[in-house]
Amino acid sequence: MKKIPYGIINFKLLIEEDYYYVDKTMYLEKLENVGKTLFYLRPGRFGKSLFTSVLYYYYDINGKDLYKKLFKETYVYQNPTKGKNNYYILKFDFSGINENKENEELIESFKACVILGINDFIDRYNIKYEYNKDIPADDMLKYFLNFIQGLKLEHKIYIIVDEYDNFTNAILEGSADKFIKIVTGTVKSFYANIKIFIKEGTVERFFATGICPITLDSMTTGFNIATDISTDIRFNNMIGLTHNEVKKLLDEIVLEKDREEIYNLMIKNYDGYLFNEEATERVFNATLTMYLLNYYEDFKKIPKELMDKNIVTNYGKIGKLLKLKENDYYNEIIDELLKNDEITGELQNNFNLELDISKNDLISLLYYFGYLTIGEDNFGLIKFKVPNKVMKEAYNNYFIELLKIANIQIDSVKIRDIIEEIVMENKIEKLNKYVEEILKLSDNRIFMKFDEKYIEVIYFSLLMKNNYFDVYTEYPNKNGYIDVYLKSKNELMKKNIMIELKYIKKKDYNEKLLKEKIKEGKSQLESYSKDERINNALKYLVVYVGNDLKILDLV
Repeated sequence: MKKIPYGIINFKLLIEEDYYYVDKTMYLEKLENVGKTLFYLRPGRFGKSLFTSVLYYYYDINGKDLYKKLFKETYVYQNPTKGKNNYYILKFDFSGINENKENEELIESFKACVILGINDFIDRYNIKYEYNKDIPADDMLKYFLNFIQGLKLEHKIYIIVDEYDNFTNAILEGSADKFIKIVTGTVKSFYANIKIFIKEGTVERFFATGICPITLDSMTTGFNIATDISTDIRFNNMIGLTHNEVKKLLDEIVLEKDREEIYNLMIKNYDGYLFNEEATERVFNATLTMYLLNYYEDFKKIPKELMDKNIVTNYGKIGKLLKLKENDYYNEIIDELLKNDEITGELQNNFNLELDISKNDLISLLYYFGYLTIGEDNFGLIKFKVPNKVMKEAYNNYFIELLKIANIQIDSVKIRDIIEEIVMENKIEKLNKYVEEILKLSDNRIFMKFDEKYIEVIYFSLLMKNNYFDVYTEYPNKNGYIDVYLKSKNELMKKNIMIELKYIKKKDYNEKLLKEKIKEGKSQLESYSKDERINNALKYLVVYVGNDLKILDLV
């Protein structure tokens, strides 16, 4: 049986050691036709590095003897393109740059990656070349390409760049000023030199992947010949996994009795990404999909943690991105996303960090990093949404960090007791008492507006990590949206639970208004329970007045 290619980014290794390969070679012809100098951006851990490895082995002139072995089961084997095994490949991989380095160290790390790329070229094509490793990376590349040009080789060069902006991600964790200094110097000149040799004909093709277009914009004047195909509808599914591709993997790997459960679990947690407003098919995060399948293959069960611990840090940048350049929009954006899981904005295709950052810039950065995806058109703007439950948990993990900053520590022992009461007794008394306690401590210090949505965020954040039930906010129902819905996924928990939340400001409180809220809440719960999918759920009405728990009723 084939192995699961979790963490495998070398195409040759993947084929030779009999790993599953989800064929994406049908896109090679499309890439050749759309242009010769291309950028393609996608969130981290989507499969970009493996795709660049496919390009490497397909276009390499030294790959002719391996061609049948590596590509015989792919689309491109039956439909070869003009470029097959027709280039010298010069590949640069910047994924190894250390994020914790200072300015000069980052530049040296960048140069080390350039040296590795040049050395690979020299070794692969048996080129005799000596160079000065003490000069800057941009000069090193210029002198090398100039030397290759003088050799008048039979074939042209195809430059492939993996994670062209990885150092950008590292810099963004620090300061924008640090980024500007490095990119407008060595890196900008590096790509300007590539442009020179593209124009002179030594380099015929260029393909680069990355996450974010900040670098792309910052080096525009030095490299303004590239086409960004990131939002081109023809390449929406080139990276990531489609629903049909996931179903095919499940049919081959997962026991029939478990397929539907795992497929639905993947849809909820790993799916939802869209990269063009007119595209109709959303895609799965490829690495997380393979993580779950790899675990299942080993243990024949679903892992307790659906987010792989090896990559969870990649999704911990929300706060740093939103606070970029100490902008004025941070509170507004995090407030809206935590409460609504969506936000309206305009997608920015480039950024200039030397200027003030806008609200649309920040929303777009969250999109490029995978924290948001395209939802629907909203009168010319885009309604961005949180793509899946894993990303929703990333936001709520950040909310817990915000509570810590406000000196509010979440008590794990209390959480355990709360979950035990919910599962074993189908009661929520302890949960509501703890929410009340947090409300009294937070006292409007986290959000701009204290309301029912704020309380929903606290419920979700407290309950999101458990193995007994799924927790949802604004759960869709035939007759509306349930504020908080706890759906059993373990036989220990016998009943699902609906919670309808009502909030009254202290200054507005009176007995008449309280009765109206109680009546409204009970009516909503009764209406929701008419949906046959959840008609056996317990129904709780919870009313807060200010930060005080006023009513807790089992309806």
